[in-house]
Formats: sequence, C-alpha cells, structure tokens
Amino acid sequence: GTSGSTFSFAIKENNYMGTGIKLNTQVAISNTGLSGIFSTNNPNYKNSNKGLFTRLEATQIDHMNKFGYKSTKTGFSLGTSFEQSENLYFSPSFSTYYETLDTSSTASNAKKKQEGSYLDARFSYGLTLNKLNQNWQPSEGTKNSFSQNIPIYSDDWSLVNSYKFAKYLRLGRENIFSLNFLAKTINSLTGEDVRFSKRILIPSRKLRGFEFGKIGPIDGGDHIGGNYAAALNFNTTLPQLFPNLQDIDFSLFFDAANVWGVDYDNSLDNN
Repeated sequence: GTSGSTFSFAIKENNYMGTGIKLNTQVAISNTGLSGIFSTNNPNYKNSNKGLFTRLEATQIDHMNKFGYKSTKTGFSLGTSFEQSENLYFSPSFSTYYETLDTSSTASNAKKKQEGSYLDARFSYGLTLNKLNQNWQPSEGTKNSFSQNIPIYSDDWSLVNSYKFAKYLRLGRENIFSLNFLAKTINSLTGEDVRFSKRILIPSRKLRGFEFGKIGPIDGGDHIGGNYAAALNFNTTLPQLFPNLQDIDFSLFFDAANVWGVDYDNSLDNN
C-alpha cells in the first residue's frame, strides 16, 4: 500500500518436523517504516478439522512526511478457522496491541491531541461463503465475506465492520471477468473520536493510479482518512492479445472508490 523502495526477506517452513504446522517469519524494510512478523498456522489442530493460528508482530510506520505522524505497534493475535457448514467458514480471533503515536509540527490539531500511547484488546470474527472454483486465480464463482472487529478494551471503543464481494466469470474460452466490491466502516461505540491511525484508507490495489492515502477528507492540508469507505473494481483478462508471449499478461480494469466521514468535525466532510 505504499510507494518507494522496499527490502524484505522471508523464512518459511511449510511442515515443521512433520507436524503439518506452517511457520512463517517475515522482515520488511521500506522508506515508510519496518516490520517483523512471526506466525504459525496449524490447519488441523489435534485432528479437529479446525485451524489454529498465532501471530507476533512489531511494526513501525513512518508517515511523518505525508501524513504528519509515526506509529509504533507491537502485539499478538490468536485465532481459529473452520468450515461451519458447506462452503461457509467461521474465523474467530483475539488480539492485543500496544501502540505509540508521535506527530510532527505540521500535523493537524486533531492528530496532535491524540499523540501518546495506547493499549487495545479486541475480539474479531469473520464469516465467508466461498463458492469459487479455486482460491488461487479463480475463473468462476462468487465469494462473500463479512467481518467485525469488536473492542474488549480500548481508548476509543471503535467497532469495525467490513464486507467484501467477489464475482468471477469466464467469457469465451480464455477471458476471465471479475467484479469486486468492498465496504468498510469504523465508529466508536461510546461516541469518542476514532484514533487517526485506525481511520480508513483505500488500499492501493483497490484504486490503481492514485497515490495511497491521498483521497478523502482533508484537515489543514492533511489527508486524514475516514469513518467510511467503499470501492468497486472491474477487471478482465485479454490473453489473446499476446498469445505467443508467455511472460506478458494484458488486462483492462476500472476502479472507483471513495472515503468519507469525519467524526470529530462534520464540516471537513465537504472537501
């Protein structure tokens, strides 16, 4: 979701000592920060047909130049995933993170007020109805996903709702048409202002051609994200244009997206 140079490496072990547990270690360094992640995934915990995953994370995101703040976050998450009924998957998890926010002199007053340290504990769950013909590069079918991120302990008691829809259709023998829709909201259950590091931004892959974070409400020349976001994406492959070139793919796409909602100042929503 960011531009510029990035250095990263990953160490993966797909079958730890024959147990089937997947280990994943990742370190990434870019011009906007650094991150270190260690995760485990047991797809069949104690032969229960239920997955068990853990994740340890330490991340620093430096947006001082673009957005006037820097976020340092450490924490862990623990969860499971299983097929509740045919093609319907349920994924509950628990996470806790400690975050420190620093702001620059050019940051908006709203951001400066939220500078400090925070502890969050949250429960999340997801419901996914997956009717794709395959998960990797699907060509037919649909996928519906809904998730909620519910605060257990938080300074702003923010509730996150997310819905994703994907439709794939084969046109002719080779062309694959896809439609993707995303809707996301974040609001405080107690009427507090949502922490600015949690506010919603559109991922770059959902709005190709726009600089990351540079759409939506503006406060003092600073893009601040929103409480609401939506994105719509159309894409079609055209493999017949270069049938003899195996290393070139050609496609047409159309993206549309919007970010809106400023809980601490409704007047900013107009720009």
